Amino acid sequence: MAILGAGIHGAALARELTLRGVSCALVDKGEVGGGTSQWSSQLLHGGIRYLLTGDVLQMREGLAERATWARIAPRRCRWEAFWMPHRSWPEGLAHRVGIGLYDHWGAERPGWPSGLELGPVPGPVFRADPRSGKSRFGGATAYADLLTWDRELTRDLAASSAAALLDFHEPETFEDGGGELRALRLRDRRDGTFRRLAARQWVLALGPWTDGAMAGWFGETQPRLRLSSGIHLWFDAVPGCERPWAILRPKGRILFVIPRDGLLQVGTTEREVATGWVPIIAAEREELFAALEAHLPAIPWRQLPLRAEELGVRPLVASGGQTHRLSREAVLERHGRFPNLTLVLGGKLTTARALMARLATDLTGKRCAASATVPLRLWDGQHEPIR
Repeated sequence: MAILGAGIHGAALARELTLRGVSCALVDKGEVGGGTSQWSSQLLHGGIRYLLTGDVLQMREGLAERATWARIAPRRCRWEAFWMPHRSWPEGLAHRVGIGLYDHWGAERPGWPSGLELGPVPGPVFRADPRSGKSRFGGATAYADLLTWDRELTRDLAASSAAALLDFHEPETFEDGGGELRALRLRDRRDGTFRRLAARQWVLALGPWTDGAMAGWFGETQPRLRLSSGIHLWFDAVPGCERPWAILRPKGRILFVIPRDGLLQVGTTEREVATGWVPIIAAEREELFAALEAHLPAIPWRQLPLRAEELGVRPLVASGGQTHRLSREAVLERHGRFPNLTLVLGGKLTTARALMARLATDLTGKRCAASATVPLRLWDGQHEPIR
Protein backbone atom coordinates (compact mmCIF):
# COMPACT_ATOMS: atom_id res chain seq x y z
CA MET A 1 0.00 0.00 0.00
CA ALA A 2 1.08 3.57 -0.68
CA ILE A 3 0.16 6.46 1.62
CA LEU A 4 0.48 10.03 0.38
CA GLY A 5 0.77 12.51 3.20
CA ALA A 6 2.98 12.03 6.27
CA GLY A 7 0.83 13.98 8.69
CA ILE A 8 -0.98 12.53 11.69
CA HIS A 9 -3.32 10.36 9.58
CA GLY A 10 -0.72 9.09 7.14
CA ALA A 11 1.77 8.24 9.88
CA ALA A 12 -0.94 6.55 11.97
CA LEU A 13 -2.01 4.45 8.99
CA ALA A 14 1.60 3.38 8.33
CA ARG A 15 1.79 2.09 11.91
CA GLU A 16 -1.55 0.29 11.59
CA LEU A 17 -0.46 -1.48 8.41
CA THR A 18 2.85 -2.49 9.98
CA LEU A 19 1.03 -3.98 12.98
CA ARG A 20 -1.01 -6.03 10.49
CA GLY A 21 2.05 -7.24 8.59
CA VAL A 22 1.30 -5.25 5.43
CA SER A 23 4.10 -3.50 3.55
CA CYS A 24 3.62 0.17 2.79
CA ALA A 25 5.32 3.34 1.62
CA LEU A 26 4.81 6.73 3.30
CA VAL A 27 5.27 9.64 0.88
CA ASP A 28 5.44 13.36 1.55
CA LYS A 29 6.81 16.28 -0.43
CA GLY A 30 8.18 17.68 2.84
CA GLU A 31 9.22 16.25 6.18
CA VAL A 32 7.19 14.00 8.44
CA GLY A 33 4.75 16.09 10.47
CA GLY A 34 5.93 19.23 8.67
CA GLY A 35 2.53 20.48 7.48
CA THR A 36 -0.62 21.24 9.38
CA SER A 37 0.19 18.48 11.90
CA GLN A 38 2.62 20.86 13.61
CA TRP A 39 0.13 23.72 13.95
CA SER A 40 -2.80 22.17 15.77
CA SER A 41 -3.96 23.21 19.22
CA GLN A 42 -1.61 20.49 20.55
CA LEU A 43 -4.44 19.02 22.62
CA LEU A 44 -5.66 15.43 22.73
CA HIS A 45 -9.15 16.10 23.99
CA GLY A 46 -12.71 14.90 23.90
CA GLY A 47 -13.97 18.27 22.74
CA ILE A 48 -15.69 19.95 25.64
CA ARG A 49 -17.38 22.34 23.20
CA TYR A 50 -19.30 19.36 21.84
CA LEU A 51 -21.43 19.53 24.98
CA LEU A 52 -22.77 22.78 23.52
CA THR A 53 -23.19 21.53 19.96
CA GLY A 54 -24.76 18.24 21.02
CA ASP A 55 -22.07 16.02 19.44
CA VAL A 56 -21.94 13.76 22.48
CA LEU A 57 -20.98 10.61 20.54
CA GLN A 58 -18.03 12.39 18.95
CA MET A 59 -17.02 13.72 22.36
CA ARG A 60 -17.11 10.28 23.96
CA GLU A 61 -15.05 8.82 21.12
CA GLY A 62 -12.49 11.56 21.71
CA LEU A 63 -12.39 10.86 25.44
CA ALA A 64 -11.78 7.15 24.81
CA GLU A 65 -8.99 7.95 22.36
CA ARG A 66 -7.49 10.44 24.80
CA ALA A 67 -6.94 7.54 27.21
CA THR A 68 -5.40 5.46 24.42
CA TRP A 69 -2.87 8.16 23.62
CA ALA A 70 -1.94 8.42 27.30
CA ARG A 71 -1.16 4.67 27.23
CA ILE A 72 0.76 4.41 23.96
CA ALA A 73 2.55 7.80 23.99
CA PRO A 74 3.17 8.72 27.64
CA ARG A 75 6.37 10.61 26.81
CA ARG A 76 4.55 12.85 24.33
CA CYS A 77 1.54 13.62 26.54
CA ARG A 78 0.91 15.51 29.75
CA TRP A 79 -2.29 15.59 31.78
CA GLU A 80 -3.50 19.01 32.85
CA ALA A 81 -6.37 20.46 34.87
CA PHE A 82 -7.93 23.13 32.64
CA TRP A 83 -9.84 25.94 34.29
CA MET A 84 -13.09 27.10 32.68
CA PRO A 85 -14.02 30.44 34.33
CA HIS A 86 -17.63 31.55 34.82
CA ARG A 87 -19.19 34.99 35.10
CA SER A 88 -22.19 34.22 37.29
CA TRP A 89 -23.59 31.63 39.69
CA PRO A 90 -25.98 30.11 37.09
CA GLU A 91 -23.16 29.84 34.55
CA GLY A 92 -20.91 28.29 37.19
CA LEU A 93 -23.57 25.70 37.99
CA ALA A 94 -24.00 24.89 34.30
CA HIS A 95 -20.22 24.46 34.00
CA ARG A 96 -20.11 22.13 36.98
CA VAL A 97 -22.86 19.93 35.55
CA GLY A 98 -21.43 19.83 32.03
CA ILE A 99 -17.83 19.46 33.15
CA GLY A 100 -18.92 16.81 35.64
CA LEU A 101 -20.36 14.77 32.75
CA TYR A 102 -17.22 15.37 30.67
CA ASP A 103 -14.93 14.13 33.42
CA HIS A 104 -17.27 11.25 34.30
CA TRP A 105 -17.30 9.98 30.71
CA GLY A 106 -13.56 10.59 30.54
CA ALA A 107 -12.75 8.96 33.87
CA GLU A 108 -10.14 6.67 32.26
CA ARG A 109 -6.97 8.73 32.64
CA PRO A 110 -3.82 6.56 32.64
CA GLY A 111 -0.98 8.25 34.46
CA TRP A 112 -3.10 11.02 35.98
CA PRO A 113 -0.97 13.06 38.44
CA SER A 114 -2.32 12.84 41.97
CA GLY A 115 -1.60 16.51 42.60
CA LEU A 116 -4.06 17.82 39.99
CA GLU A 117 -7.50 18.66 41.36
CA LEU A 118 -10.73 18.70 39.34
CA GLY A 119 -14.07 20.36 40.04
CA PRO A 120 -14.69 23.79 41.63
CA VAL A 121 -11.52 25.85 41.99
CA PRO A 122 -11.20 27.31 45.52
CA GLY A 123 -11.83 31.06 45.57
CA PRO A 124 -8.43 32.12 46.96
CA VAL A 125 -6.64 29.92 44.42
CA PHE A 126 -8.65 31.40 41.55
CA ARG A 127 -8.11 34.99 42.70
CA ALA A 128 -4.36 34.40 43.01
CA ASP A 129 -4.15 33.87 39.26
CA PRO A 130 -3.39 37.25 37.60
CA ARG A 131 -5.84 36.45 34.78
CA SER A 132 -8.75 36.76 37.21
CA GLY A 133 -7.97 40.38 38.05
CA LYS A 134 -10.29 43.08 36.63
CA SER A 135 -12.23 40.39 34.79
CA ARG A 136 -15.93 39.57 35.02
CA PHE A 137 -15.13 36.05 36.13
CA GLY A 138 -16.04 35.11 39.68
CA GLY A 139 -14.66 31.57 39.75
CA ALA A 140 -13.77 28.52 37.68
CA THR A 141 -14.29 24.80 37.35
CA ALA A 142 -11.36 22.50 36.55
CA TYR A 143 -11.59 19.63 34.06
CA ALA A 144 -9.07 17.15 32.68
CA ASP A 145 -7.49 17.12 29.24
CA LEU A 146 -4.24 16.02 27.65
CA LEU A 147 -1.49 18.25 26.25
CA THR A 148 0.76 16.86 23.54
CA TRP A 149 3.48 17.85 21.10
CA ASP A 150 1.78 17.11 17.78
CA ARG A 151 4.80 17.13 15.49
CA GLU A 152 6.75 14.73 17.70
CA LEU A 153 3.69 12.51 18.08
CA THR A 154 3.35 12.27 14.29
CA ARG A 155 7.01 11.39 13.93
CA ASP A 156 6.74 8.72 16.62
CA LEU A 157 3.90 7.11 14.68
CA ALA A 158 6.06 7.03 11.56
CA ALA A 159 9.00 5.62 13.56
CA SER A 160 6.68 2.90 14.89
CA SER A 161 6.05 1.65 11.36
CA ALA A 162 8.18 -0.31 8.93
CA ALA A 163 7.08 1.94 6.07
CA ALA A 164 9.44 2.82 3.26
CA LEU A 165 9.70 6.53 4.06
CA LEU A 166 9.87 8.74 0.98
CA ASP A 167 10.01 12.19 2.50
CA PHE A 168 10.86 15.22 0.35
CA HIS A 169 9.46 13.41 -2.70
CA GLU A 170 7.16 15.35 -5.01
CA PRO A 171 4.38 13.24 -6.62
CA GLU A 172 4.16 14.04 -10.32
CA THR A 173 2.06 11.68 -12.45
CA PHE A 174 0.05 8.51 -11.84
CA GLU A 175 -0.10 5.46 -14.06
CA ASP A 176 -3.46 3.77 -14.34
CA GLY A 177 -4.65 0.63 -16.06
CA GLY A 178 -7.59 -1.72 -15.85
CA GLY A 179 -9.57 0.91 -13.99
CA GLU A 180 -7.09 1.14 -11.11
CA LEU A 181 -4.06 3.18 -10.12
CA ARG A 182 -0.86 1.22 -10.73
CA ALA A 183 2.13 3.43 -10.02
CA LEU A 184 3.30 6.95 -9.27
CA ARG A 185 6.26 8.91 -10.60
CA LEU A 186 8.09 10.74 -7.82
CA ARG A 187 10.82 13.37 -7.92
CA ASP A 188 13.28 13.59 -5.04
CA ARG A 189 13.30 17.28 -4.17
CA ARG A 190 16.80 17.04 -2.70
CA ASP A 191 18.71 15.78 -5.75
CA GLY A 192 16.18 15.82 -8.61
CA THR A 193 16.24 12.08 -9.21
CA PHE A 194 13.08 10.17 -10.09
CA ARG A 195 11.53 7.06 -8.63
CA ARG A 196 8.60 4.89 -9.66
CA LEU A 197 6.40 3.67 -6.82
CA ALA A 198 3.99 0.78 -7.52
CA ALA A 199 1.26 -0.28 -5.10
CA ARG A 200 -1.95 -2.28 -4.99
CA GLN A 201 -3.82 0.17 -2.75
CA TRP A 202 -3.47 3.94 -2.47
CA VAL A 203 -4.51 6.26 0.34
CA LEU A 204 -4.47 10.05 0.15
CA ALA A 205 -4.12 11.58 3.63
CA LEU A 206 -3.26 15.09 2.47
CA GLY A 207 -5.36 17.11 4.90
CA PRO A 208 -6.11 20.63 3.58
CA TRP A 209 -4.20 19.96 0.35
CA THR A 210 -6.57 17.21 -0.83
CA ASP A 211 -8.70 19.31 -3.19
CA GLY A 212 -5.66 20.87 -4.86
CA ALA A 213 -4.07 17.48 -5.38
CA MET A 214 -7.22 15.95 -6.84
CA ALA A 215 -7.54 18.86 -9.25
CA GLY A 216 -3.90 18.66 -10.33
CA TRP A 217 -3.64 14.89 -10.65
CA PHE A 218 -7.10 13.89 -11.85
CA GLY A 219 -8.75 17.11 -13.02
CA GLU A 220 -11.44 16.94 -10.29
CA THR A 221 -12.51 20.43 -9.32
CA GLN A 222 -15.52 19.70 -7.09
CA PRO A 223 -14.36 20.60 -3.56
CA ARG A 224 -14.51 17.91 -0.90
CA LEU A 225 -13.36 20.14 1.97
CA ARG A 226 -13.91 23.49 3.59
CA LEU A 227 -10.84 24.90 5.26
CA SER A 228 -10.90 26.73 8.58
CA SER A 229 -7.82 28.42 9.98
CA GLY A 230 -6.91 29.05 13.60
CA ILE A 231 -4.00 31.07 14.95
CA HIS A 232 -1.85 30.69 18.04
CA LEU A 233 0.31 33.39 19.58
CA TRP A 234 3.19 32.57 21.95
CA PHE A 235 4.11 35.13 24.62
CA ASP A 236 6.65 35.19 27.42
CA ALA A 237 5.36 33.36 30.47
CA VAL A 238 3.33 35.44 32.94
CA PRO A 239 4.19 34.71 36.60
CA GLY A 240 1.27 33.18 38.48
CA CYS A 241 -0.41 31.74 35.38
CA GLU A 242 0.09 28.08 36.18
CA ARG A 243 -3.06 26.34 34.92
CA PRO A 244 -4.44 26.34 31.35
CA TRP A 245 -7.63 28.35 30.90
CA ALA A 246 -10.44 27.57 28.45
CA ILE A 247 -12.85 30.48 28.04
CA LEU A 248 -16.21 29.99 26.31
CA ARG A 249 -16.83 32.49 23.52
CA PRO A 250 -19.79 33.17 21.20
CA LYS A 251 -20.76 30.52 18.63
CA GLY A 252 -19.37 27.75 20.81
CA ARG A 253 -15.74 28.69 20.28
CA ILE A 254 -13.16 28.45 23.04
CA LEU A 255 -10.27 30.82 23.77
CA PHE A 256 -7.31 28.88 25.17
CA VAL A 257 -4.62 30.47 27.35
CA ILE A 258 -2.09 27.73 28.11
CA PRO A 259 1.26 27.95 29.92
CA ARG A 260 3.63 25.45 28.34
CA ASP A 261 7.31 25.02 27.51
CA GLY A 262 8.23 28.22 29.39
CA LEU A 263 5.84 30.36 27.32
CA LEU A 264 2.16 31.31 27.26
CA GLN A 265 0.18 30.02 24.26
CA VAL A 266 -3.10 31.71 23.30
CA GLY A 267 -5.54 30.97 20.47
CA THR A 268 -7.58 30.64 18.38
CA THR A 269 -9.75 32.62 16.00
CA GLU A 270 -11.40 31.11 12.94
CA ARG A 271 -11.88 32.08 9.32
CA GLU A 272 -12.41 30.17 6.13
CA VAL A 273 -9.44 30.00 3.78
CA ALA A 274 -8.81 28.66 0.30
CA THR A 275 -5.55 26.73 0.70
CA GLY A 276 -3.40 25.01 3.31
CA TRP A 277 -0.72 27.69 3.18
CA VAL A 278 -2.08 31.07 4.26
CA PRO A 279 -0.56 33.93 6.26
CA ILE A 280 -1.95 35.40 9.45
CA ILE A 281 -3.81 38.57 8.52
CA ALA A 282 -3.73 41.71 10.65
CA ALA A 283 -7.48 41.58 11.35
CA GLU A 284 -7.14 38.03 12.64
CA ARG A 285 -4.37 38.96 15.02
CA GLU A 286 -6.29 42.04 16.14
CA GLU A 287 -9.42 40.00 16.84
CA LEU A 288 -7.46 37.69 19.11
CA PHE A 289 -5.86 40.60 20.99
CA ALA A 290 -9.28 42.19 21.40
CA ALA A 291 -10.70 38.95 22.80
CA LEU A 292 -7.84 38.65 25.28
CA GLU A 293 -8.27 42.23 26.44
CA ALA A 294 -12.03 41.83 26.80
CA HIS A 295 -11.86 38.62 28.82
CA LEU A 296 -8.56 39.05 30.69
CA PRO A 297 -7.95 42.80 31.02
CA ALA A 298 -5.45 42.57 33.89
CA ILE A 299 -2.75 41.21 31.56
CA PRO A 300 -1.04 43.85 29.34
CA TRP A 301 -1.23 41.64 26.24
CA ARG A 302 0.08 44.17 23.72
CA GLN A 303 3.10 44.88 25.88
CA LEU A 304 4.15 41.25 26.30
CA PRO A 305 7.00 40.09 24.06
CA LEU A 306 5.50 38.02 21.22
CA ARG A 307 7.89 35.11 20.70
CA ALA A 308 6.14 33.23 17.90
CA GLU A 309 2.91 33.00 15.96
CA GLU A 310 1.50 30.17 13.88
CA LEU A 311 -1.53 29.41 11.79
CA GLY A 312 -2.98 25.94 11.32
CA VAL A 313 -5.60 24.95 8.74
CA ARG A 314 -8.27 22.42 9.66
CA PRO A 315 -9.82 20.37 6.86
CA LEU A 316 -13.58 20.22 7.46
CA VAL A 317 -15.81 18.04 5.31
CA ALA A 318 -17.59 20.32 2.83
CA SER A 319 -21.23 21.05 3.59
CA GLY A 320 -23.58 23.96 3.95
CA GLY A 321 -23.74 26.35 6.87
CA GLN A 322 -21.13 28.33 8.71
CA THR A 323 -17.69 26.98 9.56
CA HIS A 324 -18.28 27.22 13.30
CA ARG A 325 -21.27 24.86 12.95
CA LEU A 326 -19.27 22.10 11.32
CA SER A 327 -17.99 19.29 13.50
CA ARG A 328 -14.63 17.62 13.11
CA GLU A 329 -16.14 14.46 11.66
CA ALA A 330 -14.13 12.39 9.20
CA VAL A 331 -15.09 10.63 5.96
CA LEU A 332 -13.23 7.76 4.29
CA GLU A 333 -14.13 8.07 0.63
CA ARG A 334 -13.54 5.24 -1.83
CA HIS A 335 -12.88 6.93 -5.16
CA GLY A 336 -15.54 6.37 -7.81
CA ARG A 337 -13.16 6.08 -10.76
CA PHE A 338 -10.31 4.25 -9.03
CA PRO A 339 -11.62 1.64 -6.55
CA ASN A 340 -8.13 1.07 -5.11
CA LEU A 341 -7.88 4.73 -4.03
CA THR A 342 -9.20 5.94 -0.65
CA LEU A 343 -9.31 9.56 0.48
CA VAL A 344 -9.13 10.59 4.14
CA LEU A 345 -11.32 13.69 4.51
CA GLY A 346 -11.64 15.74 7.69
CA GLY A 347 -10.78 14.26 11.06
CA LYS A 348 -8.72 15.57 13.93
CA LEU A 349 -5.61 14.85 15.97
CA THR A 350 -7.33 13.08 18.85
CA THR A 351 -9.18 10.45 16.80
CA ALA A 352 -6.58 9.94 14.05
CA ARG A 353 -5.37 6.60 15.40
CA ALA A 354 -8.86 5.14 15.73
CA LEU A 355 -9.85 6.34 12.25
CA MET A 356 -6.75 4.82 10.66
CA ALA A 357 -7.22 1.58 12.60
CA ARG A 358 -10.67 1.34 11.04
CA LEU A 359 -9.33 2.08 7.57
CA ALA A 360 -6.51 -0.47 7.93
CA THR A 361 -9.04 -3.11 9.00
CA ASP A 362 -11.28 -2.27 6.05
CA LEU A 363 -8.40 -2.46 3.56
CA THR A 364 -6.75 -5.61 4.91
CA GLY A 365 -9.57 -7.52 6.59
CA LYS A 366 -7.33 -7.77 9.68
CA ARG A 367 -8.18 -6.40 13.09
CA CYS A 368 -5.43 -5.44 15.54
CA ALA A 369 -6.18 -4.90 19.21
CA ALA A 370 -2.49 -4.15 19.83
CA SER A 371 -2.91 -0.80 18.11
CA ALA A 372 -4.40 0.64 21.29
CA THR A 373 -1.86 -0.88 23.69
CA VAL A 374 1.61 -1.12 22.08
CA PRO A 375 3.73 1.93 23.03
CA LEU A 376 5.08 4.10 20.24
CA ARG A 377 8.74 4.06 19.35
CA LEU A 378 10.38 7.45 19.77
CA TRP A 379 11.53 9.16 16.58
CA ASP A 380 15.28 9.63 16.39
CA GLY A 381 15.44 11.34 13.01
CA GLN A 382 16.89 8.29 11.32
CA HIS A 383 15.33 5.93 8.81
CA GLU A 384 16.55 3.25 6.47
CA PRO A 385 17.62 4.55 3.04
CA ILE A 386 15.35 3.66 0.11
CA ARG A 387 17.12 1.87 -2.68
